[in-house]
Amino acid sequence: MGLKHRGIIRLGYVRIGLNDRALVRARGFYRGILGMLESIVEAERTYFRCWHEAYQHSLVIDETADNGLIEIGFQVRDQADISDFTKKLRAAGLKVKTSPAGKPLKGLGRSISFEIPGGQTLRLFEHMEQIGYATGFDSPDWVVPKELRATPAPLFLNHVGITVPNPKQTVDFLTQHLGFYVSEKIVSDNGRQLLSALLFRMTKDVGGQELAIYPGEAGRLHQIAFTKEDANDILIDGQYLRNDRIDIDQYGPTRQSYGKTFSLHFYDPFGVRLELCSGGRITDPHPDFEPVVWTESNLKKALSYYDRDLNPRFLEPCL
Repeated sequence: MGLKHRGIIRLGYVRIGLNDRALVRARGFYRGILGMLESIVEAERTYFRCWHEAYQHSLVIDETADNGLIEIGFQVRDQADISDFTKKLRAAGLKVKTSPAGKPLKGLGRSISFEIPGGQTLRLFEHMEQIGYATGFDSPDWVVPKELRATPAPLFLNHVGITVPNPKQTVDFLTQHLGFYVSEKIVSDNGRQLLSALLFRMTKDVGGQELAIYPGEAGRLHQIAFTKEDANDILIDGQYLRNDRIDIDQYGPTRQSYGKTFSLHFYDPFGVRLELCSGGRITDPHPDFEPVVWTESNLKKALSYYDRDLNPRFLEPCL
């Protein structure tokens, strides 16, 4: 019998709120332009997933008075992990809220939520309903479903970027209390100040992170990133997005050295920064793992290998 990996086992979903009546514009964009599948449609909430995801959802959008990040969800192994994290987080002085299965989102098992240093809310859940791949489990063709062709149709959720006032405090919390590893980081030229970090929990060779930490306002969202198979896909996706008059960021398509991905950044109708990425540095959690270190003077190279000028807009939060 193999040993079970304890603690966080995957990035589950990101949940945002948008001021969009009945989510008409949001559904039109994420389904019709980005190419995601709708799992559940409610009066004031829609659950989305990528076609290559078997779980019920990876993106949840609520109709809210103000646009903003609501929470980021991570799956743990089982209820024992939920109990263990509850004790550890409360011992660290955090307020931990427990939720029964099916609350606050359909298809979730029992969960806990808490606010990390930096202001964002994380939710740890023990289970998410699996509704199967869009192409099925029985000898699937692994071809983009017809209804999603001529859209980017991402494979799965890759990582979530957030902004925090004190990156070191947030990174220390995530590594010490939740078991994350630092894949890469950006420090001041004298090495004394941590400016940004990419963090992962599980072995990964696409992007090398589940969370990206940037300096900025507390509780804000920086970006939501999705995985594509390769750079050729992303170049074609850029044409689809441009044809649909989507706002494409100055950084993209580009080689993003920070994370070692080929990436395209763009915006939904509400200003949410989205990313399509492929490639990435292989990360493998073990005691001898060492993060890649970038200095502030190399920030331009880190964010976009092909650009000579720094794009200040990229460092700003989007929600």
